[in-house]
Amino acid sequence: MQPNKWPLVPGGSAIPGSGSGHGNGGARGAKNPRQLSGYQSRRPLALTTFNAQTLRTDEKLAELEEELSRLRWDIVGLCEVRREGEDTMILKSGNLLYFREGEQLSQGGVGFIVHKSLINSVVQIESVSPRVAYLILRITKRYSLKVIQTMYENISRAMHSSRTHFTVVMGDFNAKLGKRSDNELKVGQFGYGERNARGQLLAGFMEKEGLFMMNSFFRKPKQRKWTWLHPNGVIKNEIDFILSTKRHIFNDVSVINAVKTGSDHRMVRGTLNLRIKLERCRLMKSMLRPAPIQLQNPESFQLELPNRFECLGDCENVDDYNDRFVEIVQTAGSKTFKASCSKGTKKISDHTNKLMEERRNLVLQSSEDASQYRRLNRRISKSLTRDLRQFNTERIKEAIERNKGSKVFARDLSVGQSQLSKLKTEDGKTISSKPELLEEI
Repeated sequence: MQPNKWPLVPGGSAIPGSGSGHGNGGARGAKNPRQLSGYQSRRPLALTTFNAQTLRTDEKLAELEEELSRLRWDIVGLCEVRREGEDTMILKSGNLLYFREGEQLSQGGVGFIVHKSLINSVVQIESVSPRVAYLILRITKRYSLKVIQTMYENISRAMHSSRTHFTVVMGDFNAKLGKRSDNELKVGQFGYGERNARGQLLAGFMEKEGLFMMNSFFRKPKQRKWTWLHPNGVIKNEIDFILSTKRHIFNDVSVINAVKTGSDHRMVRGTLNLRIKLERCRLMKSMLRPAPIQLQNPESFQLELPNRFECLGDCENVDDYNDRFVEIVQTAGSKTFKASCSKGTKKISDHTNKLMEERRNLVLQSSEDASQYRRLNRRISKSLTRDLRQFNTERIKEAIERNKGSKVFARDLSVGQSQLSKLKTEDGKTISSKPELLEEI
């Protein structure tokens, strides 16, 4: 007989006469506060990092979102965003995009894409330099997770800017860490390639900050380890990493080959379970709304309802009357109403999707494959430009036909709606966390 894992709770079936109820069949009193909720085993959090090389145009952003739609992800950290300025916006897809421009125009820059189901849990998004940005995700009132996207500069400043229980650092480090040395504890036994000078600096930094290089703790085939491909199509290195202050929270770290947007980097995804008590629906609260309904035949619906309501006079009590009433409305409604899934105009054409599928299935093993990959990138780029121009033209025509003003179709053609992410208070202090912003407003 196995001993109980946790102490007995008053009101439970093993302690009759305690709490509210008398043992078996009672209300069972308070729940055990140390019992874990079901999130961490059923819904791992998927963090990914990707050097996109450019998201400057709306076409490239639409291309990335199309690729992400085939992948399970929650937060995507981005390098080489190359968009102008700094902004936080809700995209048309409902996902949140944050970006900050690089040190030079149309070069560098970092950012995040946060899945729409997690937006309400994002407490703060901020950058400490054009190469480092971080966001804080609230897990519970007590615990939070900091995700840092970096290009290997000013990481310490981002790590120590605010205190969180979990910290994950990820991005393009432009360093070959390789296999671990005998006395290293922060690097696993499944490293890839040989270490260079920048890799040695990274190893020293990890020891100093207490970071584990999670890529190296999971055994993968060689073709699932490299993250950067040389233009010659032959040289392959692992230079994009996911680091964590706590090794045990990760279930897996993998290189994703299915996401191809023309970049010479591959996406790296880590899945993790946070083994703490979570408030239900706090982390994964969906922002989705029920689909609207459309009345297909209003005359038929109005005629059928009175005829069916005649049988309500035979009801004996209120409960019976309510049940019959609901059943009648649902039955009549199912014939004349149907859910409207607003598909709208497709931004990306079938022709472009076929080209993207061809690129996705291309295996890069030789210089000839690399040349074909670049040719496909150029064809897809031209096709995306043509698709979005046609999409925007149709939206403008629709706005004109509906007699709407220029501001309306300018809003419709925008990538998304900007959000307030920073505010300067009267005393000159800049605040960026959501609780402080809401309090100030």
